[in-house]
Amino acid sequence: MPVERQNAKILLLACLVIAALFAFGCSAEAAVPTEATPTPQPVVVSMEVLDLNDAQFDDMPSPTPTPEPTPTPLPFSYYAPTVNMTYEELVGSTDDMNVKARELLKDGFPDPKTYYIIVDKQWQVVLVYKRIDDGTKFGKPNLEEPVRYMICSTGNPNKEYGHETTSGIWQIGVPKERFYQFVNLEAAQYLTLIHSRTYFHSVLYDKAKDLSTLVQESYDRLGSKESHACIRLTVPDARWIWYNIGYGTTCEIRDGKTTDTDTASIRSQLVLPPSIANIRLKAGTAPWTDNWTIEDVEHVLAYKYQAAPLPDLGDGEDEDVATPTPDAGGGVTETPTPAPETPTDPPAADPTPDPGW
Repeated sequence: MPVERQNAKILLLACLVIAALFAFGCSAEAAVPTEATPTPQPVVVSMEVLDLNDAQFDDMPSPTPTPEPTPTPLPFSYYAPTVNMTYEELVGSTDDMNVKARELLKDGFPDPKTYYIIVDKQWQVVLVYKRIDDGTKFGKPNLEEPVRYMICSTGNPNKEYGHETTSGIWQIGVPKERFYQFVNLEAAQYLTLIHSRTYFHSVLYDKAKDLSTLVQESYDRLGSKESHACIRLTVPDARWIWYNIGYGTTCEIRDGKTTDTDTASIRSQLVLPPSIANIRLKAGTAPWTDNWTIEDVEHVLAYKYQAAPLPDLGDGEDEDVATPTPDAGGGVTETPTPAPETPTDPPAADPTPDPGW
C-alpha cells in the first residue's frame, strides 16, 4: 500500500476520534443536573398534656377579691333637713298662702301604702318610714328605710284648753287646709287630718295669712307637750306631710318609752336654730332649702275635698281608735283593725270650712 494512502487512513481515523470526543463532551455538559432545593426536616412538637389537678397546683393561692367600697353613711340632715334651715324658713311661708288647697293639691298624692308615720309622745318626734305591705290594713314600718324625722309638740293636758293627744293607729283623713283660722284662738299652716279632730299643722299665728302675728312661743316649745291636742310642726315639716301624705296613709300615735334609745338618739339631734323676737316675715321671701320639690311628688291618689271637722277634745273616746303595741325598737308588733273613716267625694262648690283647733 502506498504511503500516501496509509497516511490518509490515519488522518481520517484521527478526525473520527476527535469528532467523537467533541460530541461526548457536549452531551456530558448538557446532562449535568440543576442542584435541587433541600427538603426541610419536620419539627417534633411535644404533645404532653398538663394535668391541672396534679399535686403541683394544690398550693396555688386563690386570687384576692376586689373589696366593694363601703357606702358613705347619709348625714342626719338628710332625714331631718330642718336642722340646717334658718328660723325664717322654719316659721315663714311661700307666696301661695292665699291659694285654696283644692288648687294646690289638684294633682293628688303618692299611694297611701308608700309611707308609715309614727308620732312618739315620749320623745316628741314624728318619724316617717317606708311602709312594708304585709297584707294587713295598716302594714308596718320598715325601720331600715327612714324617710323624714321631725320635732313636734303633742297635746298638753295641763295647758288651758289643752288635752292629751290620743294614742292609737289610724289612716290619715281627707281634710286638708292651707292656712286655717281656729275659733277664738290662733291660726296655723298646712293642716292634715290624722283622725277624728286631730291634725298635723304648723306653728301658730294669731291671725291667718298674717305672718307678722307669729306666736314665737309655739316655735320655742317644739319638742315638748304644748299643743291643745294636735301635732305641731315647723312649717317645712307640716308642708312635707301636706303634699306627700295622702288620705289612707297609716299613722301610729304611741305613748313611747323612756328606754327607747333609738328614738332618744334621733330626738337629741333634732336641734333647731333659736327664735328671733319681733321678726317681720313676708310670704315668699324665706328660702326653700328642703330636699324635695312639689314637682317630684308622685301623683297616684286623686285629691278629694272634705270640710275640716271641729277640734279634737282629747277625751280618748273616739270610735275609730286602735291601740298599738310597740316593740323595743319602736315598731308595731301587732296591727289591730279599727273602724275605717270613709272619705267623701268633693262637693260641687267649696263650702266655708268648719272651724278647727
